[in-house]
Amino acid sequence: MFICAGKLESFEFAKSIGIGLIDSSIELTRICLQQVPKSLIFLGSAGSYNENVNIGDIYYSFKATQIEISYLQNKSYTPIDNAIEISHNLNVSCETFNKLSNKLANIKQATINSSNYITSTSKYNSTMINIGITLENMEFFSVLKVSQIFKIPCIGIFCVSNFVNESAHEEFIKNHYLIKEKLKDFISNFYKII
Repeated sequence: MFICAGKLESFEFAKSIGIGLIDSSIELTRICLQQVPKSLIFLGSAGSYNENVNIGDIYYSFKATQIEISYLQNKSYTPIDNAIEISHNLNVSCETFNKLSNKLANIKQATINSSNYITSTSKYNSTMINIGITLENMEFFSVLKVSQIFKIPCIGIFCVSNFVNESAHEEFIKNHYLIKEKLKDFISNFYKII
């Protein structure tokens, strides 16, 4: 099953789950209980902490973190695990993932950081890169958590829409149409859904 945040990031072939960590986890839980999907493929835009990537680059991920700026500033801590990785083999007997396996060999894997806030400063980009986090997307941490609880194979496919900096929102708006088209093209190359 294809899923996406919705609103500006809607796809006719994907179910919308809501924006941010809370709404996406509630709606995806409802979907998993009512429809019992065999697999989840999350499609979304992402901001890049690394300015050496290109707008429009495609990444995939099985790993997400939920790190806030206050944590990087040593002004907060969390008693819960702030990283999740779905470790499974793409050779699972799942038709959806089998179609993905060859295509993923041509794109990079990334760790995604999620927050209910979009970062509008580049001050912490090098810190994020140094701890192995490449991209920022609001929903992916909750998507992986729900998939883990329900034991559903899950992967995220992301298209870089902007760099994490003071102009993040303007870049996202400027590149939004391009990002949606690139994700549609990527999926339609091996799925007869569009």
